[in-house]
Amino acid sequence: MNRVFFIILIFAFLLIPLSINNVNDEGISYFDLVVEISENLLEDKKIEEKEIISLTKEQKQLISEKLQVLTNSNNNLFNNFEEIQNENLKEINEYIAINRWQEFSATNSGVKGIYLSGYHFLKEEKIDPIKDILSNTVVNTIVLDVKTDNGHLLYDSEILEVEELKNERIKYDNQTLKSFKEEFNIYLIGRVVAFQDPIFSRTYPESAITDISTSKPYSQDGQYFLDPSDSTSREYILNVALEACLLGFDEIQFDYIRYPDTSYHGLVFDEESNFENRTKNINSFLQNATNLLHDNGCLASADIFGYVLNAKNDNGIGQYLETIVNTVDFISPMVYPSHYSKGSFGYSYPNNFPYEVVTAALNDGLSRGIQEKSLRPFLQGFWHSSEDVRLNIKAAEDKGLDWIIWNNSSVYDEDYFSRINS
Repeated sequence: MNRVFFIILIFAFLLIPLSINNVNDEGISYFDLVVEISENLLEDKKIEEKEIISLTKEQKQLISEKLQVLTNSNNNLFNNFEEIQNENLKEINEYIAINRWQEFSATNSGVKGIYLSGYHFLKEEKIDPIKDILSNTVVNTIVLDVKTDNGHLLYDSEILEVEELKNERIKYDNQTLKSFKEEFNIYLIGRVVAFQDPIFSRTYPESAITDISTSKPYSQDGQYFLDPSDSTSREYILNVALEACLLGFDEIQFDYIRYPDTSYHGLVFDEESNFENRTKNINSFLQNATNLLHDNGCLASADIFGYVLNAKNDNGIGQYLETIVNTVDFISPMVYPSHYSKGSFGYSYPNNFPYEVVTAALNDGLSRGIQEKSLRPFLQGFWHSSEDVRLNIKAAEDKGLDWIIWNNSSVYDEDYFSRINS
C-alpha cells in the first residue's frame, strides 16, 4: 500500500507543474491542491486507512525535493505573472494615451492651443479671458506650466529633493485640473522646463554646467543650465514629468531640452561637449521620458529652436532634427518670425512677413521627411498684430499642421483666432 500511495503522490507532484500556467488565482495553495488531488486518487483506488500510511526515508526525501520544485514553480509563476501583468498595463496605458489624442484630434479638427503661464492659473484677470477664448474660439488646447523657467513646481510634489529645494509654488491639484479639462473639453499639456533650472543648479552645483572663471554654476543672462548628462538632474526631471502625468495632464512637453546656446570656452561638462555626446544625452533623455510617460498614459513632446528645421548639425545645443523627432510623439519648433535674423529666407525683416517666414521654416522640416502629425509648431503671439497672428496660424494650417500660440504673458485677443480665407 505504501508503494501505491507513493506513486500516486509523486504523480500529483508531477502533474501540477504541467498545468500550473493555467491557474491564475494567487489565493490558491498549491500544496493543498496536491493533497486534494492525492486524496481523490486515493479514493479512486479505494485505499483505506490513509492516515497510517508510512514512507521510507528515501521516499520522504524525494517528496521533499519535489515540493521544493513545486514551491519554486509557484514563486516563478507569480513573479512572471506580475511582470506580464505590468507589461500589459503599460501597453494599455500607451494605447489609451494615443487613442485619447487621436479621438480628440479627429473630433476637434486637430490640436489648436495657447500657452498659459502656471503663475496665472489662479489669477482671475488672467484666467477669465483664457476661459472666454476656450468658450468662443477654435482654441481647444492649453499648455500649462508644471516646472517653470524659475525652477518652481506648481503642484504639491512628493519628490525627495523638493524638501531641500523649497521650490513649490502650488497653483493647482488633480481636482482643479480635472474640473478645468472637463468644463472646457480641452487637451491639457504640461510644460516642464528641463535643463534650465536656477534653483536646482544652485542647490546641487555638481549637477550644473560649471563656469571655470567662477567655479560656480554657469549663468547665461540669469539662466542656469544643468548638465544634460548628469544622472541626478535627469532623474529629477523625469520624476517631475511622471508626477505631472499622474496629476491629469494628457501630454508632457519638455522645454529647454538642450545645452546652452553659447560658446563652450571656459565651461566644464561631465562629458566632452561634442556633437555625439550632446545629441546622445538629449535623445536618450527624451526616449527615456517618452517610454516612462507612455507606460503611465501620457504622450511626450519637445520644444526645439526654429532653426533646427534647417540646420544640418546640432548647432552646439544637442538638437538635431533627424534624431530628436524619433524620440517623442511631437516636436514643437518655435518658428517665431521675430527670432530669425536679418536676411533669413530672403527677408530683410522677417518679422514683417509672418506667413512667408513660417511657411518657409515649416517647409524646411517637411522636406526632411518629418511627418505632419509629428510637427506641431509654436507660433508667435507677441510683437504682432491680430492679423499677423492669424497669418502665423494660416501658414501652419495650410500645411495641415496643428499649432500652439506662445505669449509669455498669457495675453491673447479673440481676434487672433478668426479665420483668414485668402
